[in-house]
Amino acid sequence: MKASYNWLKEFVDFSEPPKELAHVLTMAGFEVEAIEQINDDTIFDIGITPNRPDCLSIRGIARELSAILEIPFNALHPEITDSKGTGPTVDISNSDLCSRYSSRLVTGVRPGPSPQWLSKRLESHGIRSTSNIVDITNYVLLEFGQPLHAFDFDKLAGKKIVVKKAGSKKKFSTLDDVERPLHKDMLLIWDAEKPVAIAGVMGGKNTEVSGSTTNILLESAFFKPASIRRTSKALNLSTESSYRFERGVDFNGVTMALDRAAHLIADIAGGTVSGMTDNCPEPFRPQKISLTFKKIQSYIGADIGEAFVINTLINLGFKTDKAGEGITVTPPSFRNDVSGDVDIIEEIARIYGYDNIPSTLPIMQMSAAPVHRSRSLIQTVRKSFTGSGFTEVINYSFMNTESLDILQLPKDDMRRKVIYVRNPLRKEEEAMRTTLVPALLNNISLNLNRGERSMRFFEVSKVFLPSEEKLPHEVVQVAAVYHKDMDSSIWQYSHDGFYDMKGILENLLQELKIKDYRFDHENYALEPYLHPGKACSIIVSGERIGSLGTIHPGVADMLGIKGNLNVLEVFDLDRLIGAMQMKTVFAPLPRYPYAERDVAVVVGDDVMVSSVRNEMLSVHSDIIESINLFDVYKGKPIPKDKKSLAFSIRFRSAERTLTDTEVDELHALIITRLKENLNAELRS
Repeated sequence: MKASYNWLKEFVDFSEPPKELAHVLTMAGFEVEAIEQINDDTIFDIGITPNRPDCLSIRGIARELSAILEIPFNALHPEITDSKGTGPTVDISNSDLCSRYSSRLVTGVRPGPSPQWLSKRLESHGIRSTSNIVDITNYVLLEFGQPLHAFDFDKLAGKKIVVKKAGSKKKFSTLDDVERPLHKDMLLIWDAEKPVAIAGVMGGKNTEVSGSTTNILLESAFFKPASIRRTSKALNLSTESSYRFERGVDFNGVTMALDRAAHLIADIAGGTVSGMTDNCPEPFRPQKISLTFKKIQSYIGADIGEAFVINTLINLGFKTDKAGEGITVTPPSFRNDVSGDVDIIEEIARIYGYDNIPSTLPIMQMSAAPVHRSRSLIQTVRKSFTGSGFTEVINYSFMNTESLDILQLPKDDMRRKVIYVRNPLRKEEEAMRTTLVPALLNNISLNLNRGERSMRFFEVSKVFLPSEEKLPHEVVQVAAVYHKDMDSSIWQYSHDGFYDMKGILENLLQELKIKDYRFDHENYALEPYLHPGKACSIIVSGERIGSLGTIHPGVADMLGIKGNLNVLEVFDLDRLIGAMQMKTVFAPLPRYPYAERDVAVVVGDDVMVSSVRNEMLSVHSDIIESINLFDVYKGKPIPKDKKSLAFSIRFRSAERTLTDTEVDELHALIITRLKENLNAELRS
């Protein structure tokens, strides 16, 4: 909003220089973003927040200065005293969209150039001068913040105005000579036969004021902000009028602005002004807000006198009624942002000056915040992955549904039931994502194309799954991808990255104090985007909570990804909470030494390591402390359809030192079990 120093001075007789005035406005919540010197005037460029449409005018800014500087405000109430006759009738068919429509007919006008003072003032505010009639409507727009429109009255069929929706009308040519498509719910201004303006946005070419115009009809109205906003967005057409109507104009200022414009036209362009036609199906009903002076002082934290409160509100245009220890306030029609007592308190604090409020420490009882299990879980997950060398990424919550085809998800997969965005910025963001995997795969692809070879990424974020409720089910997931550079790995670390990812997950589960977990390759359907021979389901407390595996070669080819890439996905982090051991139990250091035995067995290639380990644990001995796999071998002299697994078994008793005899007996029993139940052979 641009505001002239000299123009403001016509409303408030201040003495402050421009820079000091700019500081005063900024400290009151109207940031002066720039100051420009134009001829003998200074122009302020003021940032107006969306909730203060009353200050999108010279009059509104001046009213604020009057209250801040405590200087009388020259309201300039124009009156038409010598009107003759009446204008056309006005019918409002949609009073829910237009609650007031006022007009005046001015006959015998002489269109032509504007006087120099008017054209200079408009140009200093960024508006090009065109003709005296149009310039006056723009002048009043800047002065009052009320958009006006002038019709060539002789071009109106039936000498009648009707405010109604577009209905079956499909197209309309506006003043900029553009034919615009219409929606049936857009509000238009009609004469007896045709539309003549898009309400609150722009007038029509068919009733444009020209040099031959002699009679004009001035329009001033109050349109519902939501209606104008929808129309403006649908037409992709934003004007000075729509900008103000979208935020809300002064209901009671409709007729004042109309009179001001009619008075200026009569003075500058000549003509006779008719009586006013004012159709107001929904009058403005002011609300009353009650509050106490004690509450005002308590909220602001300063000892503000009653007289200052009352004078400030009156200067801002509020009506006040003091009653005992409190006050009843009636906001004016131009302050549609004030609806409660806290809004009144904010106004008082703003004018009092935030820098005048003393800084004091709040008095409160401090207590420890309760432990939020979900938040604590997410923090542990983040720390665990970053500790394992992963980088956290944050991707958009949108996805391209074609990425689900790349993942080869079946048609009935729940993740295909996406929620589409009504107005996506681009195709890649057309729907809310149901899985984190596609975005992470894109992160890998992007970095591979830029020369990176070894990457570890993870993301903790929400996905949006279908629900029987109105809104989707928001689930917090974690997913990770690991692209291992096999070419640069030294021989000790040249194993498949799948085992690295599995170890990273096991480390996370241990940090979460989850003991009841396993990896299953047989009993659950695997993810279609994972390699069938290098993938498994993650089972916690008997429930499948995620998947882990190497990316399917077909998926990798479609994404242009080469190399060893592994993916981890946990479907719902909250499902881990029940399996977490929340209490930490102290265990003393062992008093007695351990005994260790190694065993290498040859089993079928289809036998999983977990099956061998579980078979060992099925002996149910309290002296087996741990079983760890330390070697997997395939090759000569092992048969092609078999593999060698080597385990280290640690035995320890909490009560005594174990003898070699009892350790050897238990070790032999373990080997017997493996031979009988898994057809294992002891490798020599």
